[in-house]
Amino acid sequence: MSTSSSYQPQWSLLLQAKAFRIAASLGIGTQNYLSSKGSFESRVEWIDSILGIKQAKNAIRLDIYNKPSSTSTSSTDRPNARACEGASDLRPGLIIFHGGGFVIGSGSDDILFAQQSIDQLGAVAIGVSYRLAPEHPFPIPVEDCVSAIIHTYNHAEKYGIDKDKLIVAGFSAGGNLALSSHHVLSQLCTTRTTAAAATTASENGYVIPDGMEIPKIKGLILIYPSLDWTISREEKTSNLCDPNHALPQSMTRLFDLSYFPKELRYDRADYRLSPGIAPDELVEKLPPVCMTVCEYDMLRAEGMDFVDRLQKMGKDVDWNEIKGEKHGWDKPPPLYPKDSVGREYKRIFEVAKKWLE
Repeated sequence: MSTSSSYQPQWSLLLQAKAFRIAASLGIGTQNYLSSKGSFESRVEWIDSILGIKQAKNAIRLDIYNKPSSTSTSSTDRPNARACEGASDLRPGLIIFHGGGFVIGSGSDDILFAQQSIDQLGAVAIGVSYRLAPEHPFPIPVEDCVSAIIHTYNHAEKYGIDKDKLIVAGFSAGGNLALSSHHVLSQLCTTRTTAAAATTASENGYVIPDGMEIPKIKGLILIYPSLDWTISREEKTSNLCDPNHALPQSMTRLFDLSYFPKELRYDRADYRLSPGIAPDELVEKLPPVCMTVCEYDMLRAEGMDFVDRLQKMGKDVDWNEIKGEKHGWDKPPPLYPKDSVGREYKRIFEVAKKWLE
């Protein structure tokens, strides 16, 4: 997010990214295993990316989490199971976009969050592994996330999900992707409404295949999100009471140069990159929002600016600040999450319950 014109070869960025990915995978994987006692039921599915010029088959991984069953085969795995069980068995759906600066992480990072959504909402949770930078810079991760939402909504019954009760959540970079995805969907919806043809092209050239419905989202959960790329890293760090709380510069530099390399010719105010400063007509279309910020996070200020904007527009927004904590406070270290993590997740899903009533 720095406005610096510094340059680093992609091969160098990729080597650094792979090293960070290995370290992050070990840390988060260990925490998730210990905290869940290794007893979490999930299955994996690969789906297509259907938007943009980098469309691809089986490009996006979905980690699908359900209530534990007494048999080895979950109900959503059995042929025609949903038709047999009926619509009354459909549950709320939660799509989760992981954090990691658009460079590291996977859809299995937020197992504890998924577990709590199952416990509190009875949800089916889906963690999305969108394609990562530097191999896949902006706007590919946004397009992957929109594709995942469209796929889930249009195949909701297959997953045991009530499509009218679909919530989208994101951590850090994933919060950016959750909000920007809704903006893209709103643009697609506007274009389809005014278009004569069934196949719709948005201002970014996105086309929804004929027969696909544009999703309606019940609410957005944004956890320490990145919302404004027009503000430099230097300015974001200077907003902290103690700059030592900021993420390491080596990490943020890797994230920024990987996701938004200087050769890209996009405006930093593009609503897909800086969704917190999107035009009012897109913000007005947002569903209820639940926000979490951390007191010692360089992203806190832009998060609070967005909360303030929503409140002034009369939008439904609920927020909380985690006092004394830095960015990613719910991720390792330590190996076991802090008590505040469980409390905040519980608060978030209490808010989400109201959306579903």
